[in-house]
Amino acid sequence: MFSAVVLQHPVKPSLYFAVSLLLLHVIAAIVVCVTAMPLPAKLVMLLLFSLSLFYYLARDALLFLPDSWREISLEQNAVSVITRDGSSVVGQVANQSFISPYFIVLCVRLEGHRLLVCRVIFPDAMSSGAFRELCVHLKFA
Repeated sequence: MFSAVVLQHPVKPSLYFAVSLLLLHVIAAIVVCVTAMPLPAKLVMLLLFSLSLFYYLARDALLFLPDSWREISLEQNAVSVITRDGSSVVGQVANQSFISPYFIVLCVRLEGHRLLVCRVIFPDAMSSGAFRELCVHLKFA
């Protein structure tokens, strides 16, 4: 009989993710600016893009917000996440998760919640060994 292996991976802020978010939001803003929408609609869209950029930068890339993921623990197909404010959430890894050598989109179905919670994890958000281990575990779990 073997015991289940628990993998704990601390997550740190990701410069790659921050730059990617910035570039994608800037491209979306440029597309809005060159369209033939009325100026008030453009301004509202640009405001919404700015709010989205600041929120996702603070929560997912720079890990400033209380619900930012600071540590991920995996055991078989279960996942436990510790947030910045110290609370812990438990759930199951969803089939919608995407694993590549460049980034991971980790989708988790939290206990008591109907919707999935997904977070993007870039390789610079953890040590290279931990990122590789996480990729292998998620791919073969």
